[in-house]
This record gives sequence, C-alpha cells and structure tokens, in this order.
Amino acid sequence: MVKALSFPMMAERQHPLIQPLLTLSDEELIKAFQDKRDRGCYFIALYCRYAALVYSVLQHHGRSPVQVDYLFAKVWHGLFFSFDLVEFTPEGVKVGDEEARSLRNWIVNRTATLIQEELPGIEHITYVLQDAPPPLWCYLEASLAYLSPLSRLVVVTTQTFHWNLERVRAYLEVQGETYSLEELNQHLEEGLARIVEYLPPDICQIYLMPDLASEPPPAVQPTLEELFPNSGEEVGTHVDSAPTASVMSSDVSNTTDASIDNLLAEWERILSG
Repeated sequence: MVKALSFPMMAERQHPLIQPLLTLSDEELIKAFQDKRDRGCYFIALYCRYAALVYSVLQHHGRSPVQVDYLFAKVWHGLFFSFDLVEFTPEGVKVGDEEARSLRNWIVNRTATLIQEELPGIEHITYVLQDAPPPLWCYLEASLAYLSPLSRLVVVTTQTFHWNLERVRAYLEVQGETYSLEELNQHLEEGLARIVEYLPPDICQIYLMPDLASEPPPAVQPTLEELFPNSGEEVGTHVDSAPTASVMSSDVSNTTDASIDNLLAEWERILSG
C-alpha cells in the first residue's frame, strides 16, 4: 500500500512579501539572506521552496507525525544557522567541508543525516508545528540572544516550561539570587517586548500581524498569547494585582550567569534533542 503523504500548510507562501521572491534563484535568495540580516523574508522564501521536500523525506522514514514535525523543525533550525556558510561554486554549492551539486541536494543530505539521530519519545516532544512555524521559531530564538541573562531566563522558564513567577523566584533563591515578584514580572514584560523589537519587521508582519499584510506593521506589541501561542499555564498570576516596580533596584549583571546559563543550556538541549 502506498503511504499517503501530507505536508504542512504554508500560509507564508501567499503573503505579498513572499510571493515575488519565489521567482528568485536559490543563489539570489541565499545571497540576500546573508547580506540583509534585518529581513526575514528571504529565509521564509527558501522555506516555502523546500519545506514540502524536507517533510516528504522525513515522512518516508516512517516516524510518527509528532516526531516528523519535531525533526522538520530541527532541520530548518539547522539550516537557518548554516545558510550563512553556503557558497555557490561552478560545481554546485559548498558549505564548510560539505559539497553538493545544488542547494536542493545539500538540503536533502542534511535532512538524511538528521534522520539517523536518536529522537526523544513522543511524550517528551512539546513542539507544535501549527503554533510555531520553523521560520518564526528560528527568529524568536535569535532574538532571545539579545536579552539580558535574567530576562532571558524569565522568558524561557515561563513561556517554554510554563513556570509561574513564584517558581522562577524559588529557583533563583536556590541559586543564591533574590528577586521580588514585581522585579521578575518587569523582566518578563520587558523581555517579551524586546523580543518583538529585535525581530525583523517583516517577520512580525507575516507571522504576528497577518491581517495587516498590505500595511506597514504598527507600533503595537503582540499579546503574550500571540507571541507564544503554546503557553498552557497562566504566567505571573501571583502578581496580577501587584504594582509593577517602576525602577529596578537590582542590576541584571549581579545575577550569577552560571546559574542562568545552566538552565538555558538544559532548555537548549531539550529543543535540540
């Protein structure tokens, strides 16, 4: 029996910012991606071109749908950070020590390599493809790198692990760091706002403001639910009625980087499998 294949919906393909780019060559898209880092549309165009191919390769390997979606996101996460190294040569493409006859072949080779890796069990995979398309996930993660260590920890623990602020505060106290709920709530709010600011404007326009496709994105921040649609637990319920501190009394640099980086390393390990 022939296995029926299905592919992820790519609403991005119909966006007016993306449609004109689909006529460009692979080399033109890669060059634009490398030279214009303040725009995400070129990566999205490459995603739209090769997403179905990658997904079909993964499906043929016989994984469960949940694992296929997880691997699919991992493939594009890796490609996002590898496209900077792509060089076009008379023989095809070169990426570091890797060579292939075309970008298409190189992407298939990368996908095939990843298939061989051991996967976490279905019960340990929380990634939902419909909630976080790979391009949005990649740019959100890149934006996280610009946050201060404490803001990054608060955002990651509340939005990825669904911790409330009481639990975050307790964790920091065990690490020898003391913060009030008001301070942590301010870091959460500021961290979420900064993430959106650091996203390329076209990423916001395509993913966070889909109803405004033909207009420039307004200076309105998306809600927490729009930015992290997979959040299942309410965050900061202990401080909803508490006044937000207007001035931070603690310098972020006083936070022990090691304690925060340990938790972030665990988060990154889970994301990367």
